[in-house]
Amino acid sequence: MTTSSLDTTAVATALESVRSLLQADGADIELVGLEGEVAQLRLVLVDANCAECVLPTPLLQDVALQLMQPQVPGLAAVAIDDPRTG
Repeated sequence: MTTSSLDTTAVATALESVRSLLQADGADIELVGLEGEVAQLRLVLVDANCAECVLPTPLLQDVALQLMQPQVPGLAAVAIDDPRTG
């Protein structure tokens, strides 16, 4: 993994707003790592009441970026590992 200029703590804090959105459906999301200006995330659906109810990956990536960027201005993108597409 390449070095990142992003602060891991700031990214993890910003991720909380995304987590609360997903936790309403029993899903969760976790920070896997940072690569450059991209946050690598993993969608967790183990306890999801309705995995199909969780936003599709491209839309979820857009929403996550919009929610996180105000707190982490250097964040350019998020990449989500989604078990539904594996």
